[in-house]
Amino acid sequence: MRVMFYCQHVLGIGHFFRSMEIARALHRHEVLFVEGGEPLPGFEAPPHVTRAFLPPLMMDADFQHLEAVAGDVEAIRNERRQQLMALFQRFQPDVLVIELFPFGRKRFGYEILPLLDVIQQQVLPTRVVCSLRDILVEKQDVAAYEQRVVTTLNRFFHLLLLHADPRVVSLDETFTRLDDIRIPVEYTGFVGKPLERAARLHCGKVIVASSGGGKVGVDLLTATVRALRCLPDPAWRLRIFIGPFMEDQDRKVLADWARGDVRVALLPFSLDYAKELTAADLSISMAGYNTCMDILSTGVRSLVYPFRQNREQSLRANRLQSLGLLKVIVDLADSSLAEAIRATLQGPTAPPVLAPDLDGAAKSALVVESLVKSH
Repeated sequence: MRVMFYCQHVLGIGHFFRSMEIARALHRHEVLFVEGGEPLPGFEAPPHVTRAFLPPLMMDADFQHLEAVAGDVEAIRNERRQQLMALFQRFQPDVLVIELFPFGRKRFGYEILPLLDVIQQQVLPTRVVCSLRDILVEKQDVAAYEQRVVTTLNRFFHLLLLHADPRVVSLDETFTRLDDIRIPVEYTGFVGKPLERAARLHCGKVIVASSGGGKVGVDLLTATVRALRCLPDPAWRLRIFIGPFMEDQDRKVLADWARGDVRVALLPFSLDYAKELTAADLSISMAGYNTCMDILSTGVRSLVYPFRQNREQSLRANRLQSLGLLKVIVDLADSSLAEAIRATLQGPTAPPVLAPDLDGAAKSALVVESLVKSH
């Protein structure tokens, strides 16, 4: 089976990592992984996955405008459209998996919809699958948005994969037209990978902090450094992993705050962040999908500070907190965060209400295989 996977990350890198885990699970097949965001430095794909890079386009931090790493945005849009079509024609996939669209990435419809038109008009055997995370961001005109999504799904797609555990969160909580979707809808469980806790090689406490890709979240990291000053125990350590896309100015601000405290280490981005968490006593992070899956996979005590621009991270964080799986940071004031760190590290932990299904990658692969076999 030949699988073409389209993934466009625009601000963070969670979409990329989740999609690549699903591609990894398709290890019995040939996968062409088409990336439309800024490439992640140093990442190596599994042997069965071939990566193809469209000229990168990203969103600004306010999600208002497309930005190009280099060159004119309109020229890059035209080049991307042609490249995507050429990749499809050469690869001739049995399955085309599109991450998030049409629930998101509306600005990239200019290159996705022509491809879907070709598949439909030429009656090609390619099955088209939408790969969707657990929670959707809010839209200004909900009725028009949901109508467009339903129309596009029912016209062009053959399957919707929901990478969530419905016991934790279901799609109808952020999408009211679920009953109008006529294609099969399959919950796969979350895309995670359960890991064993690492053996302790240190005394004291190790806190690991990250803001994911680094485009946003420097306020959380600097607040964590300041809060540590209120916790004078010399045996405590803070390891901060700096996202690959953090702005130079933000790197400088963070370094200035960290300077002078020997307990603080600023480290380059880790391609296996979950492994870092297996040896930590506490995780401090934002509440993106992949970061939360790393927290659930490792069972580390965790404080999360949701991205405030939309409801996605707040809804996920509060739901996981209600299940006893992590704690939400209320504010970033030095004394408040210091107390939250102290209480989380030193307080008792109750068993969680449930253990979420984290086998989403393997289940996604099985569902896609069944879709092709049944056609």
